[in-house]
Amino acid sequence: MRKLMLLPSLLFLAAVALPPLSATTVLPIADGALADQASVIAEGTVIWAGPATAPGHPATAAGRPSTEYRLRVERQVKGEVPGGVAVVRVPGGTAANGMRLKIWGAPEMRIGERALLFLVPNPDGSFGALHLTMGAFHELRSGAGRLAVRNLSEVYQVGAEGSSEPVRDLGRFSNWLADRAAGIERDADYLTDGPGVKQALGTFTYLAGKKQHWVEFSGGESVPWHAFSGGQPLLPGGGFAEFEAALMAWTNDPGSRILYRYAGTTNRTTGFSDSDGLNSILFEDPNSDAPGSFSCPRPGSGSGVLAVGGTWFNDGPAPIAIGEGDIVVNDGAGCWFTSGKRAEQVYGHELGHTLGFGHSCGDDNSGPCNTTAKEEALMRASAHPDNRGAKLGDDDRAAAFDVYPDPNGGGSNRPEAPSNLTVDSTSTTSVTLSWTDNSNNETQFFVEQKKNGKFKSVKTTKANVTTVTITGLQRGKSFTFRVSAKKNKTASTASNEVTVQTRS
Repeated sequence: MRKLMLLPSLLFLAAVALPPLSATTVLPIADGALADQASVIAEGTVIWAGPATAPGHPATAAGRPSTEYRLRVERQVKGEVPGGVAVVRVPGGTAANGMRLKIWGAPEMRIGERALLFLVPNPDGSFGALHLTMGAFHELRSGAGRLAVRNLSEVYQVGAEGSSEPVRDLGRFSNWLADRAAGIERDADYLTDGPGVKQALGTFTYLAGKKQHWVEFSGGESVPWHAFSGGQPLLPGGGFAEFEAALMAWTNDPGSRILYRYAGTTNRTTGFSDSDGLNSILFEDPNSDAPGSFSCPRPGSGSGVLAVGGTWFNDGPAPIAIGEGDIVVNDGAGCWFTSGKRAEQVYGHELGHTLGFGHSCGDDNSGPCNTTAKEEALMRASAHPDNRGAKLGDDDRAAAFDVYPDPNGGGSNRPEAPSNLTVDSTSTTSVTLSWTDNSNNETQFFVEQKKNGKFKSVKTTKANVTTVTITGLQRGKSFTFRVSAKKNKTASTASNEVTVQTRS
């Protein structure tokens, strides 16, 4: 993530030159397991691509933006496609209200290209691409040969440290898959790295190249995120604390104006089904946005899609204003989250994409992780193999500073946010609040009260003063407060919020 003014050795180009819309977190799946899970494997030519508007289709009925591809089947490797044309629907497209949804990691195809697809059926007779882009191979020509290549530049790979995507000879790969479908298991003889492979791969891209950002941050407004009230199965506490920690990892960056905040739980399960104005994380894939479940034979292991993310926006010239973000954790993924830090790292990486950041390194577009800054980044293409959680590195901070610079100086000038805001006492017309001072350079604290849905400053204290009494309140009413530190004109992010009712 190359920074123009500071940290010149960091590669920020990936974050600003790629379409920073969102990501899909995956654990690599073996070819044999992918073949076994697919109901249909078909090789053919894409003859149509456009919006999915079929009457009666569940995605259409729910208003969920989807894109439809039609594959003229030229080789039926496994299963059967009635009529010889497979209708394949993938999430992402334009909603009825005009908002566009981009799912990072959903396969994209072009009319006229040849593809090898691993498919699962939908109730209406159409198909979904199994595990999204992991189940979609594109044919590329290399000299006289044909290659089967996946575009994994849009996915965040967990457990893929130091590995690279293999290249497959399409003809031999199809033959191997057909034998496996017939019950004949044999060694993989289809991997190749012969002459011309790298040149062919260099031409493979479907990226749009548009930059996005949240305009709210420039005005000092925060962007709220909610978590579905059901929580993450098998993760103690439901994953709410981990999601809040992931949000705060970005918000507490001292050099940027990022203001993500946790706004509590929600019972809505809209997600990618429609643009409802609610930024949320859903668990167990309630709307089947990720075809195929996460396979977890034992806790902490498995393969498939862990989480899918997306942003909603109105198309136009860059930079595009983000209107909404959503994250969906796949069904079965809770088995892999054997620690809260594992979940926190996945949530934090997905949130980084919803901020408009691409990968720091580790895919075909961003290049190798060949510096310490890129290697330590949360936004590198492969997850760290430890329990560090949502920890930002220098490269992540360089991206945050470039896209959301603090106009008041930022950096080391910005004081740390206070925490542990609590209510010490109440009366009929007043409340006394106290908090923990985490900064060593503030010149004052300011307390804000929520009025008509927005926070407004109602009281200030001098530096190091961590208690205040708010007076003039109505009897028997509820009030919500938060506190921030300030150094001259540079404010910290806000503390936790507290709601208190005055005595009757």
